[in-house]
Amino acid sequence: MSTTPTEPRSIGGVLDDGLRLWLGSIAKTWPLALLAQLMVAIPLLILGYKFQGAVPTVPGMPTRPMSAASAQAMLNLFKSPATWLTYLGILVFFSLVYTAVVLRIAAVASGAVSSLGGALSSALRLLPRLLAQFLLFMVAALVVGVALALLSAAGSLALGLVSIILFFVLIFVLGRVFFASIVLMLDDAGPAESIAISWRLTRGYWWRCAGILLVLFIIGSVFSLVVGFISAVLGGAMGAASFLAIGVSQLISLVVNSVLGSLYPAVLVAILYDLKLRTQGGDLLSRVDALARQ
Repeated sequence: MSTTPTEPRSIGGVLDDGLRLWLGSIAKTWPLALLAQLMVAIPLLILGYKFQGAVPTVPGMPTRPMSAASAQAMLNLFKSPATWLTYLGILVFFSLVYTAVVLRIAAVASGAVSSLGGALSSALRLLPRLLAQFLLFMVAALVVGVALALLSAAGSLALGLVSIILFFVLIFVLGRVFFASIVLMLDDAGPAESIAISWRLTRGYWWRCAGILLVLFIIGSVFSLVVGFISAVLGGAMGAASFLAIGVSQLISLVVNSVLGSLYPAVLVAILYDLKLRTQGGDLLSRVDALARQ
C-alpha cells in the first residue's frame, strides 16, 4: 500500500509519515541493514580480539591501560595499507547496501513491487555516482581546509572571526545540500545535478528541515543511550575487558541496528517527499496565476 503523502504536512506530520514508513518497510530492509552491520561489526570484533581490554567497544565501561607494545602494534595495524583498503571496501559496500535500503523504502512508500535483488542491482548502478558525489564534497572540504590553513599561516588577527562566520556558512550550506544523496538515489540524478536539486528544494525550508532532523537525532540518541546502557550492564557482569563482553555488545548492536537501520532513511525520504510537494505545489500555483493574468 502506498504511503506517499498527497499534500504538504506539518513537522509532526512528516515525522509521523517517516515513522510509519519505517515500520512498514522493516520487513523489507532488515536483511540489508543486518548485512551492513555485519560488515562493520566483524572488523571491530577482530580488533577487539587482538587488543582485548584496550579497545573500549563496550560503551561506558573502563579499559585497562594499553601496553607500549600493544600501542605500537595497533599503530602499525592502522598504518598498514591492507587495513585502509579493508575499511575503504567496507565504506563502499556500506554505501551500496544503504542505497538499496533507501530504494526499498521508496518502493514501499509508492506501493511499487521491489525485490531484494532488484534493489541491489539498482544500488550498484547508482554507486559510481554516489562515490563521485562523495569526492565532490571531499574536494569542497579540502578547499575550505586549505583556505583556513592559509589564513592561519598568514597570522590574520581576524582568523577567529572568519572561522566563526565560516562555521555558520558551512552549517547553512550543509543544510541546503543535505538531501543530495537521497535525491540522487530516488530521482536517478547526477552527482552535481542532485546537489542543485537539493539546494532548490530546501530554499526557504532550512529551519523546517533542521527542526525535523533535530527531533530525529534526539530519537536516535535516546535509542543509542538505551542500547549503550544495556551493553554496559552486560559488559560489567561479564567483565568489560573480556572478548565475550565485546561479542555480546556487538550482538546487541547488530539486532538493534538491523531494526533501526531504516529509521533515518525513512524519515529522510518522508522529508524529501514533503519538500517536493511544497516546491512543486508552489510552481504549479505560479503557473496558474500566470495563466489567469493572460
